[in-house]
Amino acid sequence: MRALLSVAVILALTSYSTRSISAAEWPTKIGKIIVPYGPGGGVDSFARPISSVLSEQLPHRIIIENRSGAGGTIGVLAAAKAAPDGNVLLAGGVHQPMAEAVYPSRGYRIDKDFIPIAITADVPNVLVVPANSRFKTVSDIVKEAKQNPGKLSYCSSGNGTSQHILGEMFKRKAGVDILHVPYRGTAAAITDLIAGVCDMMFDGMGTSAPQIEGQKLKALALTVTKRSSRFPDIPTITEAGGPELDASIWYAIWAPANTPPDLVAKIRGAVKGALTQPAVLKAWEVQGAVVPQISDEDIVGFVDRETASWTKTVTELGIKME
Repeated sequence: MRALLSVAVILALTSYSTRSISAAEWPTKIGKIIVPYGPGGGVDSFARPISSVLSEQLPHRIIIENRSGAGGTIGVLAAAKAAPDGNVLLAGGVHQPMAEAVYPSRGYRIDKDFIPIAITADVPNVLVVPANSRFKTVSDIVKEAKQNPGKLSYCSSGNGTSQHILGEMFKRKAGVDILHVPYRGTAAAITDLIAGVCDMMFDGMGTSAPQIEGQKLKALALTVTKRSSRFPDIPTITEAGGPELDASIWYAIWAPANTPPDLVAKIRGAVKGALTQPAVLKAWEVQGAVVPQISDEDIVGFVDRETASWTKTVTELGIKME
């Protein structure tokens, strides 16, 4: 009888604890969004406006913690190990499905260790060159790259990143050999691109837009099939004489797996509410981004489809980091 009573008490306490976590005021302390890349990159640029709005609306502040390294996998692993209480979230995007094939020993799976909260932004990639570059069109780059294999270079925010993968996709589809120069973060790569250290870069519009508008970089083409309403004068890559590519950048917020469903719903409502605020909408407009119209019911399927697609692409390109 005592044993049965003990089991009953344990079950009752466990049930109470679960309900307490689920129904608790969220966040229960200063929360954080882990950005698995350095400051100034695309994920950082799209996470900070959201955290700022959430900090104004919630009982506790939501801070950004930049934890970069190993193509973002260090920060993602840290978020995967966090308690499922909503106090630690992950900011990322298409980079995470890409990493599934690039980093086979990363220590987590994006589909098993996380719950997608919201797809927060979608922005085209853009092929940019220094403002004083001799290249005026993508066809100019393809022509010179074929005449001088390995002489041109493109910089990226690091090995295995979306910029690296897109650069390799371009090389394969255009049939050219261009040297990859990896950096430790987007900010450093753009700084050297502006200085002319590299010839070009495939970057998300979110981080390149200010440099394009400030005339420090020149946009040659968008790597999508439709022009951007924010930058209607920038042609698509096929219009500019390049190979056919359709690769945009999307960004997202995740919670650790096993976060209670009612807490997931509460976080999702707060994040989606933040996406409607004037400060966030303005930041998205400046960066040429839109909020994707993906239903709550389809968000898991969307991430799964993207993961399958990018795993196939990265495997075919032969990009793998141990």
